Amino acid sequence: MHPHIPARDLWWLAAGSASYGVRYARLRLRLARAARTHVPDPTGELLRLQTLYGYNEHSLVSIAPGAKVWSVPELDGAIIYGEFGRVWLAAGDPMAHEDEVCELARRFVIAARRRKKIAAFIPTSARFAAQAAAAGLIAVKAGATPYFDLKSWNPRGDRAKKMRGGVNQAQRAGVTVTVVDTVTDKLREETVQLCQRWLRTRRAVTSFGWLLALDPFRHAAHKRFFTARDQKGRLVGLLAASAIPARDGWYLEDVLRVPDAPTGTADLLVVEALRQLRAEGAGLATLGTSPLAPDGVDISPGEHRQVERVLQMMAARLGTFYNFAGVRRFKAKFVPSWWESEYVLVPRGMTIPPRVAYAFIRAIAPGGIMRLLTRQLVRVTFKKGSADDTVT
Repeated sequence: MHPHIPARDLWWLAAGSASYGVRYARLRLRLARAARTHVPDPTGELLRLQTLYGYNEHSLVSIAPGAKVWSVPELDGAIIYGEFGRVWLAAGDPMAHEDEVCELARRFVIAARRRKKIAAFIPTSARFAAQAAAAGLIAVKAGATPYFDLKSWNPRGDRAKKMRGGVNQAQRAGVTVTVVDTVTDKLREETVQLCQRWLRTRRAVTSFGWLLALDPFRHAAHKRFFTARDQKGRLVGLLAASAIPARDGWYLEDVLRVPDAPTGTADLLVVEALRQLRAEGAGLATLGTSPLAPDGVDISPGEHRQVERVLQMMAARLGTFYNFAGVRRFKAKFVPSWWESEYVLVPRGMTIPPRVAYAFIRAIAPGGIMRLLTRQLVRVTFKKGSADDTVT
């Protein structure tokens, strides 16, 4: 074991690709340099802010290695962002009191402009987007999020038929879901194997980036975990839920299963997690953003209507890499109580917002669209070569 790598970090290093290892090494180097220059680690402060003001479901997820933090001393809050070329891309809503969110965002936009940067926020809540004008921002719809009112959620009839079918199949196959009270080393080791196998089945052909990095046990004290095991006790699925404190809710962030898990394992995980969170008194839950989904009540994009068309075109062309329609169908089968639109926020009057779309691609797929295309070409070529070998 390397003496400078804490044992608690080894599991996600193993679960990730080589790029995860590089990111980890860079992070450790930055932390070491910060320690020598007495720059404090912002994680503790960000977790405090998230506990007080976390409204966007991505607020806890955004506190991650590789992200930057912007704040001003006059306001109790912070904005987590990444820098992609000329774009400062903020992750979701600012973490601040509702009355100060827009002021913090306005100052962030000004600070970016002074540095000749473009400030943007994605994915933001409908609440923040509705106030965006006060911060000099325009809202462009980026997708929608399903929410479950846990006090009244009790899906019945034809609308819940697919959900019930999946749950019944998993239960007949002997799958059981258990609430995790303590994250043990054994569970971490099992999760490494599960993550490796799950990642190999994804249509996305690159490792997830900053906003969508797969790291279920990061900030575990602020999460709930649920495991699915088959009749032999083998871990076949895992669900991690992140707290949304300002909404008395939970974000069912990671829903993972091994490729050969019994049919309906993911369905059973989601349903049992929703039922358990309801029993514990939670008010709502969400399965997170469905990119470019049409649901929800929309805010007019005004002058940036052309960007909506660009995003819709992206959905059609990037369907090879990310199953937008499939993600939406999976979440809809659980009969959410309502859908909320989510948005990209960009400065009013900007004539180059397509750069924001490119920055978003960079955030979720390090290396950008060209890397996605290159990896897909290699993947297709490899499959074709394997088929040719089989024929001969």
